[in-house]
Amino acid sequence: MEILYSKTILAFLKKVRALSLTILSEEMEFTVGRTRFYKDNVSYPLQFAIFDHPSRLGYFESPLFEIGINKLFLLEKDGEIKNLLRHELAHYITFIEHGEGVRSHGKEFREICKRYGWPTEVSKAQIPIEKAIKNKRIVEKVRKLLSLGNSPHSEEAKSAILKAQELLGKYNLELSKSDEETVVLRVLEKKRGGAKLQAIAAILRTFFVYPIFNHGKGTLYLEIVGDRVNTQIAEYVAHFLDHQFEILWQEGKKKDPLLKGTASKNSFFRGLAEGYQKKEELSSLKGLIRLEKNLIKRVEAIYPNLSATRVSYQSHERAKNHGKVFGKNLKIREGIKKNLILLLS
Repeated sequence: MEILYSKTILAFLKKVRALSLTILSEEMEFTVGRTRFYKDNVSYPLQFAIFDHPSRLGYFESPLFEIGINKLFLLEKDGEIKNLLRHELAHYITFIEHGEGVRSHGKEFREICKRYGWPTEVSKAQIPIEKAIKNKRIVEKVRKLLSLGNSPHSEEAKSAILKAQELLGKYNLELSKSDEETVVLRVLEKKRGGAKLQAIAAILRTFFVYPIFNHGKGTLYLEIVGDRVNTQIAEYVAHFLDHQFEILWQEGKKKDPLLKGTASKNSFFRGLAEGYQKKEELSSLKGLIRLEKNLIKRVEAIYPNLSATRVSYQSHERAKNHGKVFGKNLKIREGIKKNLILLLS
């Protein structure tokens, strides 16, 4: 499932947050802040994401306290959006009161919908698939028209812009010519971080994506940010490395029986990343610098409160040096590399 960001989506997220705060304060009678609400004197965060999926309309992700909304709702009226938000907020309250051990749409969930006097549409929170497909086609049509607005033929450009403006007004959309979508994929969910995940993230940087560690309740996600094709390639690479690192560690121990213990293993993984990065920098440094600047701008818009964490660790130079050698010889499947070359050419 792809989480999406763009200028349009960031504006829509502000609207979603405002509608949610209204529901929480006026209908559910909770005290609300700008980014949190309070139930029984306990503060809970409000996180929102817009995602792309052919059939799933929304979700509540309890480890991140996050509500997700399908991008199809960009074209829906406030009433439909609020019904979906009520539905996901009901899941949120169900989780607060009953934890994970109840059925998704069981009696506890239905009781909460009934508690706030919400209509049956809230417990279902569905829109016809035909309408969903139509909404998606309208957005795609507007994007194509805005692209045609850059045509060197003045009459064609003018006609395209006028038609786009007509559709934007009709469906209350706000799209711009430069409204490129950024994709976020969550991969390698773990209970905690560590040297292995950090090393994988470092290697993923050479695949023109920006890795972020997102901490939830009792879990951690490695999120990869970038263009759609790049993130899909990086997702495959992440799973490949998660498996391959363990194989290389076993090979390293056979080569040098003195490699033992967690500290040696962590240093070996860091060496793997350093060795691979050094090899890649020789062939793609200029491209990395160019795309890195663009990625950083996108990441700053998506994660305005992003902070870096310093990690201290015990270094075993012997293990790290072995890792560097393995990293320089690490070949990530040639099919993936070919796809990446095609993408950048």
